[in-house]
Amino acid sequence: MGMRKLTLTALIAVFIMCISSYANAQGTYFFLHDNSIPGKNAEIMDISQPTKSIDSTWDLNSGDARWYTNPFEEEQHINGDVEISIFIEAFFPRLDILPLQFRVIRIYVLDVSPSWSENEIASSRAIPLFFFANDTIKNKEITLNIDHVIPAGHRLGIRVEKSFDLLSFFPFSLLSPFFSTNVVYDSIFHKSYVFVPFNVTGGGIEIESYPQKREVKAGDEVSYTVVIYNNGAQDDTISLSYDTTGKRGEGWEVTLDPSQLLVEGNYLNYSYVTVKAPQTAQPGDFLNITLTAEGSTGTDSIWLNTSLAQPTYGVDVSGGGNKQGAPGDSIVYTFTVKNTGDLPDTYNLSVACNWVTILEKNQVSLKAGEKEDIDVTVDIPLDAENGTQETLVFTAKSQNSSKEDSVSVTTTVLFSAGGGKESFWDKLLSSLGRKGGYILFILGIAALLIIAFFLTTLTKKFVVVLCEERMKEVPPGHTAHYKIKIKNVLEKIKGGKNRVTCKLSTGGEIPEGWKTEFEKDIVTLDGGEEEEVEFTVETSPDSSLEEWASIDIIVTPAKKTAKSEKINIVTLLREPKPHLEIEKVEHEPETFTEGEKVISKVKIVNKGEAPAEQATIILSVNDKEKNRVEGLNIPVNGHVEVEIPWYAEEGENRVSIKIS
Repeated sequence: MGMRKLTLTALIAVFIMCISSYANAQGTYFFLHDNSIPGKNAEIMDISQPTKSIDSTWDLNSGDARWYTNPFEEEQHINGDVEISIFIEAFFPRLDILPLQFRVIRIYVLDVSPSWSENEIASSRAIPLFFFANDTIKNKEITLNIDHVIPAGHRLGIRVEKSFDLLSFFPFSLLSPFFSTNVVYDSIFHKSYVFVPFNVTGGGIEIESYPQKREVKAGDEVSYTVVIYNNGAQDDTISLSYDTTGKRGEGWEVTLDPSQLLVEGNYLNYSYVTVKAPQTAQPGDFLNITLTAEGSTGTDSIWLNTSLAQPTYGVDVSGGGNKQGAPGDSIVYTFTVKNTGDLPDTYNLSVACNWVTILEKNQVSLKAGEKEDIDVTVDIPLDAENGTQETLVFTAKSQNSSKEDSVSVTTTVLFSAGGGKESFWDKLLSSLGRKGGYILFILGIAALLIIAFFLTTLTKKFVVVLCEERMKEVPPGHTAHYKIKIKNVLEKIKGGKNRVTCKLSTGGEIPEGWKTEFEKDIVTLDGGEEEEVEFTVETSPDSSLEEWASIDIIVTPAKKTAKSEKINIVTLLREPKPHLEIEKVEHEPETFTEGEKVISKVKIVNKGEAPAEQATIILSVNDKEKNRVEGLNIPVNGHVEVEIPWYAEEGENRVSIKIS
């Protein structure tokens, strides 16, 4: 038999669709396979599609290449165009010194008798092929019009040979060991095939599974949906079995459910293969199995590859909750830090707040899945005004990766704080005793009367300032956008007597190189009116992730007796992140029946600030995963379109698509 070699084909990020292997009204596809016919210098071609990601090759320098079908049970009449699609490789180890190669091949169609004699029923002309250094594999398609009857018991075959070989002549023959002319076939990337205008109705079974390669975490399991086709007219009982063809690591478990099933004639059925990884699995461990389906009319097999997913780091922060307190109070917030990754990790803890805070600890170490509560104490200043709000941001950042998570809480100042805490004034009254308390009571009444007079005559409140989202995170060099709402709290009076003109300004702490800007800094409002003004904070691309801004938005009415109003907003920095969105989903066909193959076309766009790497698209039907596409890389503002095949179920098919 001709010398063969295996060449690894680079995996492609998008899913490669397969040519249908079914017999149809126009004819049948026969795919060339790397399965030898015992005792013969030939291999099998049949209607099952290639399932390998590794090419097989036949070197024509070692002899002609032949492929035969199995014997036909009934005579077959070929009447029409026979199409042959074949991949040819021109191999030479030093393409840098030989940028152009030339080959000539010829293809024959054969009628092969039970005694293995070959009758040439058609042939192509000599086919010249030119190969450049960057294009050493070419697909050649030829069409031969044939009118021939293949008797029962005979086989259909093809023969591929070199028609002219300069290297067979001296002195060029001295170089022939360095050259080869290969037929490339039997892989999902190079499907060499023969299309014949007749239908094969002799039955047989096929099995398929999409995808055939999946990842799993240690101790977890992954499930493959296997589709079994019965191409015959009679019902058949199919038995499933598997062989381990390669593995690394012990303790892998494989379950077939069911391992035996009935498949109706010219129909299909499903089985599920579950692979469970051992708890002790290490990076690099894998399991390769060959799944075989056997029935009364034939057998078929596919490979399934399960590898251990790379462990990841992760963190989640929760808890807190907004609280209230009086000036001088100490408010305690409890946050929960959880390790959501697969590996032990240590997290740096930090707090961003303008008031004095006490962080229980600066670091916490957690095993995978563990969590711990962390307390943060906030001291409300003694001079804090009633209604003042202050935002606190608690952050946990992984020491071993870029993963981090934050949660924010808001403390509101109320002079009569709830929760049973003793305020600063309560403590002062206790220390002065009953008499001192009476004196303070009289002084307090007098002070309140003075304050009331002052508020009503000198500092009448004209506007309120609101911002629903007061804390935002952006990557360095990006801009945070805030919506500032300003409302005139006075009643509307004819003649515009309560109309107020306000000037907008900022205060607080802004890092060097950052810029702030109002959409407009003068706002005029009549009584009861409100207006929303956009405020932007442009960060510096050179800023470190530890920098942050605490900005006071100050609104000053143009009235001598009016008091300025302000609120505080916070801008934090984070790592740039991808943001993937599903922009379009189409199904072909749009309507389908149970068991019909459906192609879902999905367009994914990256609207984030960083490229998406190794993204995965998971397609589920009725909450059950049907297929996935892995390893997608999408640049910023870029998109990718993928085609995902799956098989329709009985009844309603609710399709959901998830990106991870």
